[in-house]
Amino acid sequence: IVFDRYKAALYRIYNRELRKNPALRGKILMKITIEPDGSVSECKMESTDLASKALVAKIIERVKRFNFGPKEGVPKITILYPIDFLPSG
Repeated sequence: IVFDRYKAALYRIYNRELRKNPALRGKILMKITIEPDGSVSECKMESTDLASKALVAKIIERVKRFNFGPKEGVPKITILYPIDFLPSG
């Protein structure tokens, strides 16, 4: 649900890169560590087939600013999350 809230921001970054490279498409698998307060303490690219290192770096920096909201009694958690980037239309 949190990713749905931030999806538009991630696609804005992608669409800016897409203008430079109209064939740009692919998937990023990110490893994200979420703290009990909801903040992201770590975000790394686990794998990708995107041909733009700059785009991957920008996406990771944006995900680091996500906040999943505090959860009582929930320990720090690490998840793997895939995002597909495909041109619309």
